[in-house]
Amino acid sequence: MKERTFVLPAPVTGDFVSRLSALEREVRHVLSGRDEERVTLVWCRAFLSDAANQLPLLRASVLYADVLSRGAFSWVEQPPLDGSKITLILTVTTDSVTVSGTPDRCVVACGGVKRLYHSVRFTADEVAGLSSKEQTEEAFGRHIDWLKAEGLSLADNCVRTWLYVRDIDHNYHGVVEGRNAVFAREGLTKDTHFIASTGIGGQTDVAGAAVAVDFWSVDAPALSQHYLQALEWLNPTHEYGVAFERGVRVSTGDGGASLYISGTASIDRHGRCIHQNDVPRQADRLFENISHLLADGGATLDDLVWMTVYLRDLSDCGVVNEYLNGRFPNVPRIVVLAPVCRPQWLIEVETMASVPATDKK
Repeated sequence: MKERTFVLPAPVTGDFVSRLSALEREVRHVLSGRDEERVTLVWCRAFLSDAANQLPLLRASVLYADVLSRGAFSWVEQPPLDGSKITLILTVTTDSVTVSGTPDRCVVACGGVKRLYHSVRFTADEVAGLSSKEQTEEAFGRHIDWLKAEGLSLADNCVRTWLYVRDIDHNYHGVVEGRNAVFAREGLTKDTHFIASTGIGGQTDVAGAAVAVDFWSVDAPALSQHYLQALEWLNPTHEYGVAFERGVRVSTGDGGASLYISGTASIDRHGRCIHQNDVPRQADRLFENISHLLADGGATLDDLVWMTVYLRDLSDCGVVNEYLNGRFPNVPRIVVLAPVCRPQWLIEVETMASVPATDKK
């Protein structure tokens, strides 16, 4: 697909409804395209500062009803640290695509390639009495059932997951146990492969929902996934009991490839957190890690398309923005309040890079 990704924050003044109206104008401007070129929304995620109060207003808005609901859509409470209350990250394409399903279970098809986007958000009744482990297994089970109905599987077709964990310091262990159990049943092991993923602090409007999960799977005859490693810089995740790939290079035979880097922090090749209590040095190390992962897929930091930056402490936002403005001034980004799975990690970044068809691998 001929894609472009935008990060669109709402204004930092006005009530939430007026901010949604202004954001609608921005999104429509993006979708208007240039030179009469048709632009279609593929995927969007909304980052909210207060889901319980804002989600009903978002769902009732023209922005959602007439625009965002026409593609794949997910949302999470991870307060944007620019004061916007809501920021969107969205991907559009100028290719001819067909979109089917619902915003939270959406298929986007183009040229024989189907992308399956699935956003699992539980109701209070669905999670009553369930632990974080059980909720994680239930979320993965729903996606696995959908894949099976399409003749697909988690092991062969799932490309990327995002696990949003309420009170991550308390619930993350159960989420890891749940994912590990699912992967063991589905034949994903350290000797086969896992799935690129971000596990991060985040929540929904349901107090009892310990976890929410977004899935992205692909159905393509020529689907190829190369799992990225940088063993001199980062150890395999299974060595400290978790199951995810640090990154993946995805090609579908339609030209070029995309590299998806999982949530990456300041970690050494033994799995130890380094540069504690020093946000700029943690940022330096995590981008070193990312650069080496990208190199395994034939890309560099110059190929970055967008990034999401997660901070544990909102007071670090100023120094982090200064750092990113100096180092990545032209890469669209969103910076949100979202604790990482280890308290010592003050910052984590996930990102995507794109390489043209002429590149190797």
